[in-house]
Amino acid sequence: MKKWYIYQKERFPLLQYIPMMAAFGFCAVSYSIHLDNPDAHLSDISLPQYITAVITTLIWFMLMRIADEHKDFEEDSLYRPYRPVQRSLITLKELRFAGLVLVLIQIALSLWIDLRLAVTLVMVYFWFALMSFEFFVPKWLKTHHTTYLASHMIIMPFIDLFATSIEWVPRGGAFSYGLLVYMISSFCDGTVVEVGRKLRAKENEEYGVDTYTQIWGPKRAMAVWMVCMTISGVSTVLAGFQVSVGFEILAVLSLLYIFAAYVALRFAKEPSPENAKVFEIFPGVWMLLMYFMLGVLPFFK
Repeated sequence: MKKWYIYQKERFPLLQYIPMMAAFGFCAVSYSIHLDNPDAHLSDISLPQYITAVITTLIWFMLMRIADEHKDFEEDSLYRPYRPVQRSLITLKELRFAGLVLVLIQIALSLWIDLRLAVTLVMVYFWFALMSFEFFVPKWLKTHHTTYLASHMIIMPFIDLFATSIEWVPRGGAFSYGLLVYMISSFCDGTVVEVGRKLRAKENEEYGVDTYTQIWGPKRAMAVWMVCMTISGVSTVLAGFQVSVGFEILAVLSLLYIFAAYVALRFAKEPSPENAKVFEIFPGVWMLLMYFMLGVLPFFK
């Protein structure tokens, strides 16, 4: 067990992911309820549905990490020999077995809630499988960075669809415009985090490790990140209006957006390690706040 503890600490820190997934799962169930019943109360949330949303979502991110270990094995062996798999702490075979167990848990929890969840579950598995094989064009994707980013982030709306369906499928609901806006918001929020986590000061770049600051340069990387921030903010506010909390979300996000623009401009002018540190924290805070506001505020409107 010790080696698994070390592995998760280095490659999938549960202390970081569990709060995020708890917010994500709660938001998915809560948002879905409020689309159908604007006057819903906290007591209307089904605990089994919430637990299933949290655990299955956490597992999706675990599976993506396992897939990355396989996809990047050769590259990591060349440029990142310090990682757990490369230094033989954990083997790929062990990770595949762990992945199988995680998939079985997902399926069991989903079918426990409702057999019809198999439909949305399979949709996520389908996109996950394509991602795992890099859509069968790995070399082409590696040279088309924007397409690579978009194609991999599309899994976020699929996960949203599944997580919300945990609530609306059992009650006989249907896919709606509100859910579509929520999925778009989640895609954009995820892009903010994904781009943000690959921003580095020049001194912190690693040879052979692709980052957006290395690919695009600091100024262009900041421009792309701010485009992601803009679309994320707009889509989240629109999602908020679907559950009558759009103005409240707009007020909070406006302040955060101004701060984001400030740190982006500062880093573009001086891409130092000190100015890069904010991107280790802010994108995660942004996403966590999005899910918190969309999930919690509707109960107090």
